[in-house]
Amino acid sequence: MAIMTSTQRRTAPTAPHVATRRVRDDLWRVSSASGLALGYIAKVESSRLGGPAYEARRLLPGGTTMVPIGRGWAIEDALACFTGP
Repeated sequence: MAIMTSTQRRTAPTAPHVATRRVRDDLWRVSSASGLALGYIAKVESSRLGGPAYEARRLLPGGTTMVPIGRGWAIEDALACFTGP
């Protein structure tokens, strides 16, 4: 894992009604507009899919358990799992 600069750490996908923050090179935190943690987007290697993919993981209320809620080829696809239609 490479050390990120402060600019790289701030670089994250954007969507209405949620905020994202890059935690590591392969992990982004997704929060509501009010600051409540919703979950994470993780870059995962998938030999079955033939390359990297992005997985949305929902944080269950009141705990630290995360449940996969979607996967896509682009980070924007995974972020769409948190923003709805």
